[in-house]
Amino acid sequence: MDNLSHGRVIGIDVSRDWLDVHCLPDGHRCKLPNAPAGHAAAAAPARDRGAVVCFESTGGQEWQLWTVLETEGVAARQLPPAQVKAFSQSRGTRAKTDRIDAELIVRFFAFRPEAGRSLPAEKLRLL
Repeated sequence: MDNLSHGRVIGIDVSRDWLDVHCLPDGHRCKLPNAPAGHAAAAAPARDRGAVVCFESTGGQEWQLWTVLETEGVAARQLPPAQVKAFSQSRGTRAKTDRIDAELIVRFFAFRPEAGRSLPAEKLRLL
């Protein structure tokens, strides 16, 4: 599972206040504010490493991050939460924290890279 077709993948669990980050294949973790400074801090290493960033749909909390990533030229994918949850259950993961969620998100994307969607056009986002 750690032989990634994309090379490097960064999974982010997005909440109202924080971005919990988990990187593959090196396992690096960090916590950033869900604010412009945190978005920039997530985008720079992803861009420099050529990583794909993935995160779940979280009721709109992810849109600003997603826009910054795309503006910076970082490939970003939004993943369906129901599929990530099913993946978590299939692995037998019962604990639920933001840190664990970030790892599950990145491992799910490594397993199913076709499951994510790209940022929709601005007119569709307005709908």
